[in-house]
Amino acid sequence: MFRTFVTLIALIAAPFAIAQSAHAQKSADTLRFPLPESQWAMDVYSIAVRGNFSQAWAPSVYDTLLGFNAKTSTFVGHLANSWAQTSPTSYEFELRDDIKFHDGQPLSADDVVYTLNYLIDPKTNLRFKSTWAWVRSVEKLGPLKLRINAKEPVPGGLMFMAYGWPIYPKHIHEALADKEQFGTQPVGTGPYRVVKIDKNTGVNAEKYKGYIASSVKPAASIGRVISEPIPDPGTQVAALLTGKADVIEDLPSDQAEALVKSGRFEVSLSPPMLGYTFLGFPSLGAQRVKALGDERVRTAIVKAIDRKALVEVLYGGIGKADPADALCFKEQLGCGFSKPVTEYDPAGAKKLLADAGYANGFDLVISCFPTGVAEATAISGMLRAVGIRAVVTPHQIPQRRQMLAQGKIEMSYYGWSGVMFDVAPHVDRHFLTDEFDDPTLIKMAQSTITITDDAARRRKVAEVFDYAVDHAYAIPMAPNRAVYTHSKEVKITVPDVRLIYVNPHDFAWK
Repeated sequence: MFRTFVTLIALIAAPFAIAQSAHAQKSADTLRFPLPESQWAMDVYSIAVRGNFSQAWAPSVYDTLLGFNAKTSTFVGHLANSWAQTSPTSYEFELRDDIKFHDGQPLSADDVVYTLNYLIDPKTNLRFKSTWAWVRSVEKLGPLKLRINAKEPVPGGLMFMAYGWPIYPKHIHEALADKEQFGTQPVGTGPYRVVKIDKNTGVNAEKYKGYIASSVKPAASIGRVISEPIPDPGTQVAALLTGKADVIEDLPSDQAEALVKSGRFEVSLSPPMLGYTFLGFPSLGAQRVKALGDERVRTAIVKAIDRKALVEVLYGGIGKADPADALCFKEQLGCGFSKPVTEYDPAGAKKLLADAGYANGFDLVISCFPTGVAEATAISGMLRAVGIRAVVTPHQIPQRRQMLAQGKIEMSYYGWSGVMFDVAPHVDRHFLTDEFDDPTLIKMAQSTITITDDAARRRKVAEVFDYAVDHAYAIPMAPNRAVYTHSKEVKITVPDVRLIYVNPHDFAWK
């Protein structure tokens, strides 16, 4: 599917200057990893800077109490030296005594207690408040010891602590009248120390020599990382060619192929991530398009889509990527499913449409985010092949909820990142919002919330996800795999296991 990007030829023809500048960056031990957009702060709890930026950078700057080994399905300590669930609703932690923040101040129980109390304080207004709403109280038991008390048993309690709770320094954060200012000069305990973050120049970070690595989170290998905001793909390509960038994420495939053909760059597919794209048919959409209220029509749409071809649109011939199997992954605690996605069968799709009374098709709008336009356009072509006159209308993320409430989303093609190795956010995202009005589905989803036994929860979650496939409510499409176009001097050090995101500390020089 790759096409030659002819406008690069002149720049590619300058090998000596390019090689010299790339070598200079390695010799200076500075990785240039541009951001797709400007960022002014790095506060993972702030509304304004959530998203891919914080997913990529936060683990390199901040640490959580725990980490999770997806290969062995076991928790490991980051800031915690030991931990125990002393009752169905109580967790006790003993912190490590060798951890220091980037400013040299030692970590103590005061920092953890302060951070969590800040998050659960009713006066603290956060978009993702539900992430911490289950916590009743936090107690300091000693200089390095604390207890977290839950309001009720929470199946994914430890996992929330591993992925949703980066710990901030009390001595800095507490004194700020405007808490979002913390992110403009962030201080954590992670592998990189932020030297400066600026809307115009991006992030400048250096390896934190005092970082204490864990078995699932290594120390930084490269001495410095500079992430300048470069939103335009053409400018990103020019930055690679002139040595102002060493690695670019998700460059359009034609540009990536031209760079690879120059002999100076490589393209790497990240290990599998906890995310996927999916089709959704919100209940209110059937008020605009009556056909969508018929399960046969929704199933016909799924049959009309060649998911393998969709993966090719996303990743071309870079590595191996298969369609997503389900709305969760087996590495996640609580994930269960048994029903395969309906196979690609355009003839069967046409028959179902005819049986439902739509032999001549109907008009349909596919809503998507701007990043999904290419795949949504490919889907619209597949639907047109069976008679459904589909068009694509992209919109920004903040518009989604308003459009849902107004019934303006007929069929959606969205991406879901997957925020931790527990199924709870997936169940919540798909079936405990206001997208579907099927009482059976909602009741089934609600029944998974308080099951603490992993095997029992997997069985109950399988009922939910299988029901969604049977009724064609939400269907997984393509997996999330980041594509990196990079200098031959750069490599990704993450092992080939499922992960949430590739972080700056996961890059190294060859």
